[in-house]
Amino acid sequence: MAAESASPPVMLRRPNGRMQACDPCRSRKVACDHQQPVCRRCISRGQEDECVYTSSLPRKPLSLKKLSSRGPGVAAGATTTYTSNSSDSSLHVEASTPSTAGLGPSRRPGSAEGYRSLRRAEFRRQANTPIHDARKVTSPLGPSHTAYSFESPVDHGGRRTQSISHEIASTTATPGSHLVSDRAPTPAKDQEPGYLGYISHSSVLQETENSLSMIQGFQAFLPQLASNDLRQNVEELRNRYSPTKEMCLVVLRGIPAPNVGLIEANKDSPLYRDGWLRMVAMRVLSQLHERFGPYLGLCRVDSQLEEIALFLSENTAKPFQEDEPDAEKWIGQFTGPNLRWESVGLIFSFIYFVPETYSAFDFDGGKQWLQISRVCLGLCIDLSRRFASANSLLAQLYMRRSTKESIYTGDASYSSWGTGAESVALATFLGLHAESNLPSYEPSLASESRRLLFAQMFVGEKHAVLFTGRPPRLSHRYAFTPLPLDLRDEDLLQGGDAIKEAVKSLDKNGWNTDGKVYAATFTRARYILSLLRDELIEIGIGKVTQKVASALLQDVKERQIEAVKEFPSALDYDPSGIAHPDSNITVLFARILLQLEQLQNLFLIERLLLKHGEMNKSSLLPISYRLVELTLLFWTHKDRFASFRDDFEWLVMTFATPSGGILCMELLNSSFKGCHPKNPSITRSNIIQQLSLLIGFLEWIDPSRPNGSMCVTTGAVMRRVLDHVLNAGSDGVSWQQETIDDMQLDFNFELFDTFDWMKPDVLTN
Repeated sequence: MAAESASPPVMLRRPNGRMQACDPCRSRKVACDHQQPVCRRCISRGQEDECVYTSSLPRKPLSLKKLSSRGPGVAAGATTTYTSNSSDSSLHVEASTPSTAGLGPSRRPGSAEGYRSLRRAEFRRQANTPIHDARKVTSPLGPSHTAYSFESPVDHGGRRTQSISHEIASTTATPGSHLVSDRAPTPAKDQEPGYLGYISHSSVLQETENSLSMIQGFQAFLPQLASNDLRQNVEELRNRYSPTKEMCLVVLRGIPAPNVGLIEANKDSPLYRDGWLRMVAMRVLSQLHERFGPYLGLCRVDSQLEEIALFLSENTAKPFQEDEPDAEKWIGQFTGPNLRWESVGLIFSFIYFVPETYSAFDFDGGKQWLQISRVCLGLCIDLSRRFASANSLLAQLYMRRSTKESIYTGDASYSSWGTGAESVALATFLGLHAESNLPSYEPSLASESRRLLFAQMFVGEKHAVLFTGRPPRLSHRYAFTPLPLDLRDEDLLQGGDAIKEAVKSLDKNGWNTDGKVYAATFTRARYILSLLRDELIEIGIGKVTQKVASALLQDVKERQIEAVKEFPSALDYDPSGIAHPDSNITVLFARILLQLEQLQNLFLIERLLLKHGEMNKSSLLPISYRLVELTLLFWTHKDRFASFRDDFEWLVMTFATPSGGILCMELLNSSFKGCHPKNPSITRSNIIQQLSLLIGFLEWIDPSRPNGSMCVTTGAVMRRVLDHVLNAGSDGVSWQQETIDDMQLDFNFELFDTFDWMKPDVLTN
């Protein structure tokens, strides 16, 4: 049975008719938004327990003679009793609120100064009155409900308060029933402001509040999100034709039965997706099966699934504390008895099906499951938005969906670009780009996960920009969040003294001294390179003059060289590592990828220098050759890198295709004879061999894959270059103009379209 819905709380009024502020706001003399049961200002200050609304001190009642002297249309005083139907009420308040409308100073008993003296004397008398303890009173709803009366004659500001009876409805937990939220559901609203920066409308007001604050010291203005304003009333799930209920049922039907779906642990992985999120997702799946195993079998009943939906929706409506320092308490907000729709979304981000169980779910292989998990992940995000305010856990789901969309639909698709934009929008709404870096900062799982999340988003967004040539949505100019500390996920999950000891072992730059590569290690290094890459993007597609651009490019190049020198030696790529069968393939993948990203920055620098008038081309070819050589390792050792199969199209198109275009240009217009002066291994023969392998890699990719058509087109162009170079030989025959026109290839990559060697004017020259 669901708990009885509470009627809307009664709003107290001041003697002048305005709404009553809560006690903390009154004592601090700041504006209150009158939100019940807790105002937003008290939530942002962590004073939820102290946010109580009590009526103002009534003025001294006037005599009958005074009352009779008033006009008939003006009330001198009134006693207002707030009651509600006993069958559905959860609040019973009686307050005396005399009106003072039309009562000027001359009509008050005595002079104004005398009136204030009487009030001060009354306050002094009240100060000696003991504060009564809460006492149990009888509820008007009968013996099954309990009411508690809290009487406090004097509040913090020395003002007289009235007693308020808060009636708390008792609930009985039954197996499979949903949990009742801490606060009664309220009408759907979407008014949470999220992060508000210095130039926002609230900055001046916040400065005023800080100057009036009774708390010593200064606290940075980072508003905490409140989740008491629900996006949608949970009771709508009881509606027979509720679209929200149908969304819930679709997701719950998609959860694999016990022993059918699994989430594999990937220990000692430096990839962000294999960090604490994967471990938490494993816990959530296990808890779902443990709690609702009989409901999640092969034959599922809608009524039972509705119970699970109510349970998850009520939990999602509960406030999510972002700054909880204790790791277990922070995770406990969305695990165990507090499972939320965000928790279910984590499952669909990682879960895999046991191959022999595909037939049990009537799946045509893994393709259909990938599509189902993609849809269910999107529905979990929508449900979370309906029942809760934005939070960092929801931001994790947005980023995971963006990654999945790039795999399902391709990196250049609108769907991938749109979901990436949504994840960036939520990150800036939450203020993930402006996490504080105070000297008193104490790392925790909650705070470090936000830093890591923003760093990972920034890295992914820069790769999307380079792949498409579109303007960025995040900029290094507005990214103030510090680098995440190089801490193990195990230490973050353990929290407390484990984090403190781990922080002490870091070097002065925040790197670990264990000589190992953690998820934070790899993410830190990629974030540093991405910040530099964003400067290159700004020069490449921005309005920068030629003289300024050349100086900036040289400066970025020098800064990258210095930054890479500070990377831990554990991140260095050792070519001999791939020959060892016992080497950690995930760590090896991370090292190769980091090396590729370093070379990609240098590749862009050299390309942009050529664009802005620098005629030295001797550095571009060695960088391009190395990019192709490293990328081909994923294909020549594809059995070992099988777990990264979904990344192959992105890897070859991002790193090998642009640099392969430079190698093709070198074959068409040679810039050296024999061996390259900067790299003796670069010869005309080796370039042809590398391009032959690259063509094989591109043609090996299935054309039906999301990026498959681009791979096929690119491979065809490179094959025609080799045909021309090898077949023409010493005859000196060049490509015919008609052949190039017939191909009609246009990748629309703007600056990053390195295929200018296909254009007729280049060939003519």
